Amino acid sequence: MRNKPLLFLLLITALATIIFAQGKQNEVKYEGTEWTNIWIPSANKSDLPRILLIGDSITQGYYNFVKDSLQGKAYVAYYTTSRGIVDPVLFEEIKILIKYHKFKVIHFNNGLHGFYYTPEQYETGLKKLVKLLKKYGQGAELIGATSTRVLPGFKGWKTDEYNQKLIETRNRIMIKVCRENNIEVDNLYEVTKDHPEWFAADKIHYKKIGFKELGNQVTKYILKKLGVSHTGKNL
Repeated sequence: MRNKPLLFLLLITALATIIFAQGKQNEVKYEGTEWTNIWIPSANKSDLPRILLIGDSITQGYYNFVKDSLQGKAYVAYYTTSRGIVDPVLFEEIKILIKYHKFKVIHFNNGLHGFYYTPEQYETGLKKLVKLLKKYGQGAELIGATSTRVLPGFKGWKTDEYNQKLIETRNRIMIKVCRENNIEVDNLYEVTKDHPEWFAADKIHYKKIGFKELGNQVTKYILKKLGVSHTGKNL
């Protein structure tokens, strides 16, 4: 009989834990198809530093330009995904990747998926991602990247006004969180915002020239972290 208060407290605690866990699970809103691609070339070699690009299909689009530009200077891997910043799978996948593979530089972005998440959710998730990269990244240099724009008429989200505000808000949060953590920001938004002619017909992806320009900018930031110029000379 004396244990009844303790039993009641344990039941309440267990119930609260279950409700909290269900609430966290319900935060995640999936797209029709969720996908992740991981590519680690020359994984058995260690003669050059290794770079990791974290992002989405935009990152995957400029990947080859970065890889080719860094040939002979670094090996470039990528983790690209549709998973939004609230999805726990995102963090688990990245954690495993950077825990078992050492990278000299990690260039990261997450912003064009999970449009239904609030600015508060986005900031919380981004802070969690930065904390994870610092904890498990084995001392990698970090570069945060802003999200690129979408053109008016893009049908993937909501209205043109909503789409523009979403990207601008998330980019402000990216810059804020990076500054708070002394992380350099690669403002990819600025690269293509005034060049609608670089966009593909879907109004979010790019033609070859757009991806090339984005890749050139990413390469520039990575080379700076490596202390190497485009000609291969030490800076």
